Amino acid sequence: MSKLFVVGIGPGGLNHMTFEAHQAIEQAEVVVGYQTYLEFIEPLLAGKEVVSSGMMREVERCQQALAIAAEGKTVALVSSGDAGIYGMAGLALELAEPKLDAPPSPYRDVEIVVVPGVSAVQAAASVLGAPLMHDFAVISLSDLMTPIDLIRKRLRAAAEADFVVALYNPRSKGRVTQIEEAAAIFIEARGPQVPVGIVRNACRSGESRIVTTLGEMLNHPIDMFSIVIIGNAATRISADGRIITPRGYEPDGSRNRRRTAPAVAAEGGQAAEGGQAPVEPVPAGSGSLSSPSPLAGEGRGEGEDASSSPAAPHAVMFCGTGSDVGKSVLSAGFCRLLKRRGISVAPFKSQNMALNSAVTPEGGEIGRAQAVQAEACGIAPHTDMNPILLKPNSDTGSQVIVQGKPVGNMAVKEYNAYKPQAFEKVRESFERLKSRYSFIVMEGAGSIAEINLRAHDIANLKVAAMAQAPAILIADIDRGGVFAQIVGTLELLTPEEKALVKGVIINKFRGDASLLTPGIRQVEERTGVPVLGVLPWFKELGIAEEDSVALQRRGNPTPQAAAAGKLKVGVIKLPRISNYTDFAALEAEPDLALFYLEDPSQVFSMDLLVLPGTKSTLADLEFLHCKGFAEVIRAFRGPIVGICGGFQMLGNLVRDPEHVEGTLVRVAGLELLDVETVMLGVKETHLVEAELLPAARELVPGCAPALTGYEIHMGETSLGAAARPFAMLGSRSGEAAGVTDGAVSADGRVFGTYLHGIFDNHAFRTAYLNRLRRKKGLPEQDVVAAQVDPFDQLAEHMERHLDLERILAICGVN
Repeated sequence: MSKLFVVGIGPGGLNHMTFEAHQAIEQAEVVVGYQTYLEFIEPLLAGKEVVSSGMMREVERCQQALAIAAEGKTVALVSSGDAGIYGMAGLALELAEPKLDAPPSPYRDVEIVVVPGVSAVQAAASVLGAPLMHDFAVISLSDLMTPIDLIRKRLRAAAEADFVVALYNPRSKGRVTQIEEAAAIFIEARGPQVPVGIVRNACRSGESRIVTTLGEMLNHPIDMFSIVIIGNAATRISADGRIITPRGYEPDGSRNRRRTAPAVAAEGGQAAEGGQAPVEPVPAGSGSLSSPSPLAGEGRGEGEDASSSPAAPHAVMFCGTGSDVGKSVLSAGFCRLLKRRGISVAPFKSQNMALNSAVTPEGGEIGRAQAVQAEACGIAPHTDMNPILLKPNSDTGSQVIVQGKPVGNMAVKEYNAYKPQAFEKVRESFERLKSRYSFIVMEGAGSIAEINLRAHDIANLKVAAMAQAPAILIADIDRGGVFAQIVGTLELLTPEEKALVKGVIINKFRGDASLLTPGIRQVEERTGVPVLGVLPWFKELGIAEEDSVALQRRGNPTPQAAAAGKLKVGVIKLPRISNYTDFAALEAEPDLALFYLEDPSQVFSMDLLVLPGTKSTLADLEFLHCKGFAEVIRAFRGPIVGICGGFQMLGNLVRDPEHVEGTLVRVAGLELLDVETVMLGVKETHLVEAELLPAARELVPGCAPALTGYEIHMGETSLGAAARPFAMLGSRSGEAAGVTDGAVSADGRVFGTYLHGIFDNHAFRTAYLNRLRRKKGLPEQDVVAAQVDPFDQLAEHMERHLDLERILAICGVN
């Protein structure tokens, strides 16, 4: 009997052919195949008869191979990948099959042997990592032999069923819309952030790999030589950039079991009918983390049933219906709640857009809110707590800081293109924190329902999904329309996103909370998401969120609050003001009214004038000249303080020869300090220990000279003959420094410093303000640091008003 081997030669390299495939080619007298595929195995064809043909001639090739085999020769019919997957095996068997009521097949004596090979989808998966570890579907987008309506039906079914999906024949010169339709179908079902891998020429010459997301997929080249693999809800990108679809195993080798509801224990400790025996929770680090969780598991291994349960999430995300709704404060409070229960906890915000920043002990820069949350946890801040910090420096662009260090200034489109790289840094930082702490309290950014930004999200629910963390939605009743906020937000989410939201907190309430009961009931019935409590306004702790938003909403003191018996301190409200948390300690003084000045006419009524930090010194200095502030500030006869960028503005000149900040090269200063500043490309970010020098000690008689603070600046300032240095920096980021900082005018009326947090030094602040109090005839204040821990106050406030037991159950915390 003659023989026809239908041989899967794998992706194309001889090294990926199976031993059986090699043997089949060796035994064959004649080899038949598509010309390109034959070129892959050319070294094996020496001395053999070769029959080749071009594309679209599959039936002809198969008939030729069968006809030659029927003549008594041993033939190998070559198929790329695996012969039984979109290959030649099925066609060969169909052509050789006897037909009813037809003459005997001419190929009846041909033995057809199907030789398996490494399929294209396997090859592509190996290049990407391990995307096919769970149930998957393979769909060809070619409509040459499958009606397009049927292809669409299969795509929708696979998308809804949460299969990992591999797309063959995704695009050709004449077929360009199918991949676009497929992308739309999967985005609708899964959202835009699902990982996607695109592999071209897998495991052969010219191989390329792209790891991206559904939302970004169509921005990359895709052709007929590409395989596109779309992940499921559990698929993630590893720290080294590979795609992994978890099978459901835990790192310790156990299986990650899931169950639809917790088992109910019967008498005698036995599980109730249909349930399971209780499982002892396993502690992670300090504190107890239980295993039941509201999150779906990652899938079942062989022999598992639907009643098994995943491990606790070890993280929660506080997200919002908008900006400035209280996410930062509640995150800090929950950090302290867990710390008080003995749990090792750390904060995390993947991307923060803020001009209020802080410096970590290692000299990195992060959002100020995460540094405060770290304080609530009782730990030092670290750059992993806020891996991406955006500091706006124009209406359309920001300085991008990644894991504590600036990587450049980017416009919106440029940053969107950079986001896949940024998200890998987010994942990397989160995994490091997760390995060091038992629980991570995550904070979202802005609103989770910004559907125009969903495709590029690396700050909200995509990050919660990455962390396999439940989300708790914060709504702000103080701004009105709280029920519309909640319902509108939840209804704009995709089903997968909404499934992550396990509860709602109504924040900033004033009045009788029982009045909200009918509305809460209706919201819960309509959305299916429980309201976990109504939190009354808590003003003892202020943490900046997206600071530009918070400052825009902030009003100045009322005339009653700024009565004659108070010091009036005016902060110039620069367009690009940064780190205005420098003034929180001033604002907390009982006899002080703090104003943010937007009109030059307000200046002369102040007892003290402050020029704050700024993200763009030259642009904001030009603003002062253009708006009439510069002339008024020069004419002001009271004391003036400049911090960081404000210090630079008080000098004679600010130069930017290397265009570090932008197009402006030089701007005249306010000429109140005899100093000159040159912008430099290297950013100084340090925690600082300093000592006041004689000129500064004259401003605060009797004050101890030691100071602490932090630097964040990109300029170098040199002093002229009429200026005296303000302080000596003893250490920067834990290393000896021995350099001077700041300047004091000859008459002591004006001083400037690079030290943010200068007024957080209780002794310095009190002594400096007492000079002003004496001048105004007000009683002096004692140097007394705050005795009550505001984080404990906040934690107790949350415990009193929230359904804490339910929140802890959502988080899997015992």
